[in-house]
Amino acid sequence: MAHGIKKGLKVLAATLVAFLVASNAWIWSASWGRLATSPSEVPAGSVLLLLGTDEFVPGTHEETGTFRPRIEAAVRLCKAGRIQFVISSGTEAHAITMADQLRAAGVTCPIVEDPYGWRTLDSVLRAKAYYPKEHIVFVSQGWHCARALWLADHEGLSASAYPSEFGDGYRAYQATVRDCFAKPKAVIDRYIFNNRLLAPVPADEGNRPHR
Repeated sequence: MAHGIKKGLKVLAATLVAFLVASNAWIWSASWGRLATSPSEVPAGSVLLLLGTDEFVPGTHEETGTFRPRIEAAVRLCKAGRIQFVISSGTEAHAITMADQLRAAGVTCPIVEDPYGWRTLDSVLRAKAYYPKEHIVFVSQGWHCARALWLADHEGLSASAYPSEFGDGYRAYQATVRDCFAKPKAVIDRYIFNNRLLAPVPADEGNRPHR
């Protein structure tokens, strides 16, 4: 009996590893040929969806390593004149802080705060609810953009991405590893939980102009 349990655990472990690898490969494939390397490759008139992240590690003054590169990429794209307006999406703090940083860096196009994009799936579903006919360009690290594009494809959104720099410090690598597990979770959310919103408001409510 013990031998049977051990064998069953090995099979389970192998299955989980296979699912992890397959999910990552599948979601990464959504980004092939869709990660712009210069602003000129982004369709003119796109809506920039800036995906949220903390500026500092919670409870400290240590930079996360992922925030600043996203802001810099969004600024480059906006100043290239390719963008109608920006959605700063994340938690309340993410939405406000990112919008403030964009304005401080000289971005003049309209900015919409989405304080209920509590996870990437919510950001995508809310973009679909508000702007179903627009071309969405995601700005985040490349590993994050791939997941956003995969989610957008499954929601029928027209989308591409302008990835930021990877980021500095071990926190950037930590975020990359964490996203390796977020990718299979995205598959589970899609096919088991039917892509339910995490935030407690409808997808078409809560956005507001940045003040």
